Amino acid sequence: YGFMWVVGIWLAVWWGLRRAPRYGVAPDDALDIAFWSVLTGIVGGRVAFVLTNWSQYAPDPLSAFRVWEGGMSYFGGFGLAIATAIYLIRARRIPIWQLGDLAAPSLALGYGIARIGCFAAGCCYGAPTDLPWGVLFPGHDHAVHPTQLYATGMNLLIFAGLTWLEPRKRFQGQLFALFLVLHGLYRFINEFFRAGATSALMLGAFTYGHLVAAVVMAVGGVLYWVLARRHTRTHATNV
Repeated sequence: YGFMWVVGIWLAVWWGLRRAPRYGVAPDDALDIAFWSVLTGIVGGRVAFVLTNWSQYAPDPLSAFRVWEGGMSYFGGFGLAIATAIYLIRARRIPIWQLGDLAAPSLALGYGIARIGCFAAGCCYGAPTDLPWGVLFPGHDHAVHPTQLYATGMNLLIFAGLTWLEPRKRFQGQLFALFLVLHGLYRFINEFFRAGATSALMLGAFTYGHLVAAVVMAVGGVLYWVLARRHTRTHATNV
């Protein structure tokens, strides 16, 4: 679990550093922002997971520190990492949407690889299934959807799509806004197949994961619309 998260983070940072110069971002700045964002993201992800699954840790609170056993709230970590990145970006006076576009493909790549660690640890598993690719994890009496691998596949597709779009983008912030939309969509779809680390929110069909994913999609969609509109107005004024 821990190894694959390290591999995912390393690949994400490596990919971003390779492309930093074409965005006018100093590699040192990109590395510092990545380091602190990753660090706070890990803390935020673990804290959010423990709080939302406190009954699991209440008998032995110290087990909350055993991160190698699995258990991370991605959205909790993502939120704190983004907040950290915004603070550092403003402090160093780097164009925020420029850095957002630089980070977008890396986020999808790192997340996709890291989810292989969840598969190895047996956390974030899916609902029972009789499909031929169902996986029987230790402690289960029925095969389940390998939702961790679904996450890997969908996010690697997002990474490939954003990488293809990178040289064709029309305005700053387009890649980051699109990442939010696609990533939220992936999670919303995948949440229907998940069972591990999910809680029912409404009628047993929707979970808190669905709610957060819908918010992420909405934020990404509004951001895309606002930035595209701003670009169109600026272009029209210049013409």
